[in-house]
Amino acid sequence: MRKVLLLSLSLALGFSAFAQQRVAKNDIRSAQAKAEKVSMGNEKINPATNFAPQTAKSVVVNRYDDVLDGETMMTMYDLQSNHFCSNRMYAMENGSAAIVATFSHEPNQSASDRGTGYNFFNGETEEWMDMPEERVESMRTGWPTIAPYGDRGEILISHAPMRCWTREVAGEGEWVYRGELPISPEGFPYADDASWPRVATSGDNHNIIHVIGDIQHSGTDATEHYQVYLRSEDAENWTITYSPLEQVGFESTGGFSAEDYAIAANGHNVAILYTGSMTNSVWMFKSTDDGLTWNARRVWEDPYEGISLDDPNLVYSDTLYRPMSGAVVIDNGGVVHVALNVLEMAHWADTEPGYYSYFYGRMVDGILYWNDTQEGPVQSEDGNPHHAARLWWPIPEEPGYVRMHADSTKWIGYIPMYEGYEWDNDKFYNGDDYHPRFYSASGHPALSCDPYGNICCAFSSPCVRRLDDNGTYYYRSIYTSYYNVDKGYWEQDVEDLCDEEVNFMFLYSDNLFTLSAPNTYKPGEFWVGFQSDDLIGLYWGSGAAQTQASENIIHAMRIDAEDEYVSVPENYEAKDVVYNIYPNPATDYVVVKSSQDVEANISIVNLVGQTVKQFNKSLKTGENSISIDLKSGIYFCTISANGFNKTIKFVVK
Repeated sequence: MRKVLLLSLSLALGFSAFAQQRVAKNDIRSAQAKAEKVSMGNEKINPATNFAPQTAKSVVVNRYDDVLDGETMMTMYDLQSNHFCSNRMYAMENGSAAIVATFSHEPNQSASDRGTGYNFFNGETEEWMDMPEERVESMRTGWPTIAPYGDRGEILISHAPMRCWTREVAGEGEWVYRGELPISPEGFPYADDASWPRVATSGDNHNIIHVIGDIQHSGTDATEHYQVYLRSEDAENWTITYSPLEQVGFESTGGFSAEDYAIAANGHNVAILYTGSMTNSVWMFKSTDDGLTWNARRVWEDPYEGISLDDPNLVYSDTLYRPMSGAVVIDNGGVVHVALNVLEMAHWADTEPGYYSYFYGRMVDGILYWNDTQEGPVQSEDGNPHHAARLWWPIPEEPGYVRMHADSTKWIGYIPMYEGYEWDNDKFYNGDDYHPRFYSASGHPALSCDPYGNICCAFSSPCVRRLDDNGTYYYRSIYTSYYNVDKGYWEQDVEDLCDEEVNFMFLYSDNLFTLSAPNTYKPGEFWVGFQSDDLIGLYWGSGAAQTQASENIIHAMRIDAEDEYVSVPENYEAKDVVYNIYPNPATDYVVVKSSQDVEANISIVNLVGQTVKQFNKSLKTGENSISIDLKSGIYFCTISANGFNKTIKFVVK
């Protein structure tokens, strides 16, 4: 059981609807942490009003990139995740996009109409469908996750138990119910369903399906969690195993709970991120063969890995900077990128075991970055493993002030600064319905990567310019930072997507549960989404901070970033010039999807190795129709461009 000493009133973090085992307790040290200098080892943590502003990059710059804001659906059900959101949005090569959310229009705790809310953006008309009035499914479900599937289709997985729907053309026609997914691996000792899914698809044709989830079993003393991985090539026949965590000695769970994970896929590469455990490191597992084998990487190493915070012998020798919520994406070159929000904890030796303090504010806040080209986990600049995730460092010659980490490539974002506005810890909402979703001030990072490796990270953070009607708490905004692939680091100036200049309704809105389309197909274009309403707190949260349900709008935004924040590398060779060939089976023509304008050589070979067609073709970005005029049979089409060859098997009827 997790025991947490927070900085405010005693918070019961466990919420019975999901049997999460999180318990919070209070201590007189909470007042010390909020108002005074608090001694933690040899270090002094000071009030955030002593925060030293940095360069101009530390100030929010509303650049007003080309932002298309879509109000995709309304839901009364405001708890979109137990921890952080992922795999609820995707983009298509033709400019279209799809988004899902947990949907209900009932303003009460029964939510008998709960299910998947779905909307689709037509890339040709540049319009969203009408807001949905009912769920996709015929039965009560929740926590949906979506991905592209096949030539032009999509796949939807929902929760409790996990069920599958597909359709051949995204945004069109009826969803086809494909049945329930297996509930547990072979030999699993309990009859509990796997739930809280995340889905991604890999392969030449988005035809290989990967789902991760959590089995929750009510044990004698506490709830037990078992992480599982499911794989299918037809959306009907599934294999289910314990997650790759088993490969690194954690059997099934490793201390991770429901929705402490995210998954990404690109080409034949798949990555699973596990983060949010209070007893484990942050792990990333990568497969280069569509999920058949996995390699483990520690993203951040917990110096107390495997040790319970309830251990009576555990005493922190130093404050600990710990990542919690996270996001993962794979670029077209196969590099895995990870974003993590950071909190600070101190263990108190003079109280009963299991107590630790948690600190928020400018001096400890931030979104951390890592990618798998790095040799090992994130490292501290002073060699102290407690400080590996630390982003702000004391300035010896200026006591009470801090500076950014010396390595700018570690940074993504943090609580934004505005000229003329100061941070007030007392105005930070840290209720028991928000704390287990964030743990720190900034959180819910979501990554979107363009075809050249430029990345947008969106995250939720308090906005010091906007207070609720009572003037008590900061509203949250969604901010973005950009990673320019040529520069190799993140720009620390950030865009406020919830500025009233984008939509005047954002002046009185609280925005959280950030999500994104992991991969896009136009340079400098990114897709992000989030939940917005005018009340701070969650009606469906663990403490039911909102006394009544409210209308929550699920926003989706297409961002066309300014040229200075993205680039096309001079030495760039598109690894995936051709994304796909369809239809498959084909008749008298095929459509070749290209990532760019390029001169290509096309060769078609039959099963016995004879070349039946070979010609040059000028491919345009997007869809290219090619006449084939072939007899019925199985063929292999190889497209060569920019020194890269791609071969796809297809059938002619």
